[in-house]
Amino acid sequence: MMLAWAFFRRDAIIAYSYRVSFVAQLLGNLLVLGLFYYVGRAIGSAPLPAFAPYGGSFVAFLLIGIALTDCVGVSLVSFAAQIREAQTTGTLEATVMSPVRLPLILIYSSLWNYFMCGVRFVLYLVIGSRLYGIDMSRGNFGSALLIFLLTVLCFMGVGILWAGIVMLVKRGESVMTAGASLVLLVSGVLFPVDLLPHWLRTIGDLVPLTHALEGMRLALLKGASAADLADTLMALGSFAIVLLTLGIGSFEGAVSIAKHTGSLTQY
Repeated sequence: MMLAWAFFRRDAIIAYSYRVSFVAQLLGNLLVLGLFYYVGRAIGSAPLPAFAPYGGSFVAFLLIGIALTDCVGVSLVSFAAQIREAQTTGTLEATVMSPVRLPLILIYSSLWNYFMCGVRFVLYLVIGSRLYGIDMSRGNFGSALLIFLLTVLCFMGVGILWAGIVMLVKRGESVMTAGASLVLLVSGVLFPVDLLPHWLRTIGDLVPLTHALEGMRLALLKGASAADLADTLMALGSFAIVLLTLGIGSFEGAVSIAKHTGSLTQY
């Protein structure tokens, strides 16, 4: 825990030292909320049948979708970015030789990013609900917290897996973009998955974000308890175990291959 705190404190100090960038990032989040405001005005406040299971509000549906998807972006970008930075600066080989396992270093170095992800999530919900008049007073925030943590663990595994791929292929932004676009399509970030054809809904069931978004919306907008969301929590827990195991195992395999081929210092 001391090592994790040391990484977190280091990254917090670095972020605070770049105050302009830090403030600009938060302002960017507020601008996104402003964009939603005008989308909501264009659609109107009348309940829409497609969003009836979530209270009928498209803006509330969209707000939670964008807020939770932010943590997916952190996972997909943070770990791979650390590997690319270490490759280009020539520090990867020294890091691999550290007594601390490299997957742990990646996780510890991402704690600040995940903390800020949580801050942005709360920022979206608090300011967004007041700005758009969304009633979350009946929301079950305990269930929402569980879903948020499990979502982070799921996509942490995906992010570490992706970092292993980046270690071997060096570049892969186009693959990430295609994968992220598919996730946005099938997981119900922007619209209910019930609108998709059956074969796409089947693919969506294999994406943890689909289950996370469903559970998060029911928890915050309908007050669903952990017992009500037992199936969702079980699915996310299973995804987290499988993806973390696969991600860490694949990443360590990628490190072994890079050591064997002597490509650790190549970028």
